[in-house]
Amino acid sequence: MAQQQIPESWRKAVSAILATGGLKQIIWDPTGRARYEADFYPDWPYEVYSSFRDYLGQANPTGCQILMDHPPGETWEFLFVHKGRTAYGKILLTKDGRRILIFSAHRPLKPGLSCER
Repeated sequence: MAQQQIPESWRKAVSAILATGGLKQIIWDPTGRARYEADFYPDWPYEVYSSFRDYLGQANPTGCQILMDHPPGETWEFLFVHKGRTAYGKILLTKDGRRILIFSAHRPLKPGLSCER
């Protein structure tokens, strides 16, 4: 399967939370945060938020929807640019649309996204 355009409603909700959310709205998966810190040291985790927003704000950003059992919500993975380097992102928007869970924001571990393999 090929990448799909990421839905505008998901992009807008995620971008709004990244722009204004605090610790209760933006949650990091511990493994994802550790990988981010290893790949982009000495950056702070919040420094990737603008790179996420830049990618999601493009005219037709694409990615792969990921089906996850828990927590409930809609998850997308995509490749974006952070600090001039390609990075892999995976974000879940909770079902109520009030929080995001960042699973990944690090250098790609595999060639391509899951829907391309």
